[in-house]
Order: sequence, then structure tokens, then C-alpha cells
Amino acid sequence: MDNKFLDKVGFSFYKVEDFERKDIILRDGRNAHIWLHKITGHGILDEEYWENVEEDYYEDDYRNEFNANVNEDVIGPKEHFETYKNLNIKQFKQFSNHINNETKYLEVGCSFGGVLNNVLKSEAKSCSVVEPNKTDVKFLKENFSDVNIFNGMFEKMDTTEKYNLVTSFEVLEHIISPSIFIKKCYELMESGGTINMEVPNHNDVLLFYRSPRYKNFYYHKAHIHYFTDKSLLELFERNGFDGKVSSFLMYPFFNHVFWCQNDKPQGSADVALNTPIPTDSISEINNFYVDVENRYEEIINKNMLGDCLVFQGTKK
Repeated sequence: MDNKFLDKVGFSFYKVEDFERKDIILRDGRNAHIWLHKITGHGILDEEYWENVEEDYYEDDYRNEFNANVNEDVIGPKEHFETYKNLNIKQFKQFSNHINNETKYLEVGCSFGGVLNNVLKSEAKSCSVVEPNKTDVKFLKENFSDVNIFNGMFEKMDTTEKYNLVTSFEVLEHIISPSIFIKKCYELMESGGTINMEVPNHNDVLLFYRSPRYKNFYYHKAHIHYFTDKSLLELFERNGFDGKVSSFLMYPFFNHVFWCQNDKPQGSADVALNTPIPTDSISEINNFYVDVENRYEEIINKNMLGDCLVFQGTKK
């Protein structure tokens, strides 16, 4: 850890002496370490463990390695589209109040188009997306004809278009320098435009659970950065945006109960993301499960302990 490293990862405004080494175990079982910022709690995976920063990894291999099924065959974009449909609606609601008939929308790393699908149903004036994965882009072209699609890494996107709403979901943690990424967003945005970015939370509540395996499951080789509300807010403020950070719970209460009882992930995202319906006919019990989920989510988000964080702000 030195100033050269901090400059490379886009955090040159932090001091080397404010970091300490933290030993971790990556999801694939390897021993590794991150550099933990003692003031904000931001973590940066040491460069020694960066295996997948090349463009072709995200063009082809990433979706095969990390998909919705933990122990089953890899599924494609159509199946992902159905699996994450409810979550994507929830993500869309993060920024839907900023859409009107003058909205020029850009989503970076749109994957199979789950959030995009909801934007297209709105009154947005135009929609553009960036996605490096070739399989996902093929799916997008087959299913969304009224979208401008750039197949490649965001850093290589060449356009004179200006956007007034820019989003990304679970992308920034993969980027070597989030500062460069955010500056690119800034350059492509109209003054006063809205940005909405979701990232994993380094204060995820499950990291505080008595679940040793989750602490290993949480860290993996594709994520270079581990954000906290403080580090995420400072990063955007230093790169031209005013706004705030909120907590967002992706995986709900009963998924957390499963981790608590079994110390392992559920078998698929389709199960993990959805509230179970315990009975066929007793609505009072079924509604109780939903109420429990909602109350838990309120507690988690109030304390900034969701598995995700969302920065939403405007270009200065």
C-alpha cells in the first residue's frame, strides 16, 4: 500500500497511514487481504488478487462464473430476466420519480435489461445502455428495439450525447478506479442531471451475524472495492456530485434467517429474493410473513445495514 496504489484505485484523497491490512478469505477459498480505511471503513482488495480486470472477462466469462444459481447449471439472460423481475422493479423505484418526457436515460452495465425494461414502460424520451457481455447484448438486441446499445467497456464509450439520468447497479465495485468511472459519468451528463448508483455495502448486516461462512462468501475476486456510506458519499462529492446515500436491502428477512440457521446460501436467487408463501389459503399468515419482511427492511435501512448502498445525487 502506497500513494501510487491509492492513485491507481481512485482514492488519492485518502492518506496511506489511515489504512490497515485486513486478512480475508475470498469466496473461492483463497486467503487474501484488503486495505481497510480506518476512518470510513472502505475496503480495497490488494492488487495481488486482481485476477479479472481485463475487458474480455466481462465480455464472456463473468456471467458464467457468477450467476443466479449457486450449485446448478449456468442460466442465461432470459432466465435471469425472470428471476430478478421483482428486484428490478424495486431498483427502478429508486429513481422512477426523476423520469419525465424529457428524460434521456443511460444505464451502465445493464446486464440482461431488467431495470431497463421498467424504464422503457415509463415516459422517458430516450434510453441508452452500456454492457460488455456479448450474450446479454444479443438478448437486449432481440428484445429491446428502441434502445441505443453500446457493447463494450464504459471507459471506451465514445458519444457526444448528453444524459440527464444515469444509473448503474452493482458495477462500481468492479472498477479499478471508481473516480475515473464517475468522472466519465460527469462528462456525459447535463448540468443538474441525476445519477443513481447501487453498490454492495461493506456494513452489510449479515457480516455482523453469527455466520462465519458468510464472511468468506461476501468477499470475492471480481470486487475490488468495498464501499461504506461514508466512502461512497465522499467519492461522489469529490468527483462533482451533490447527493446522499441510502441503504437498500436486496436479500430479505427469510434469506437472512436461512443464513442464520444454516450458515450457507440458499440454492438459487429465485428462492433467496422472494418472500415464502407458507399456506395456500390462510391469508392472515401469508400477510404476516410479508409484514415481517417489511418491518425487518425498515430496521435494516434505518441503520444503514442493507446489503447494498445507493448514492443518488445531481451534477454540480
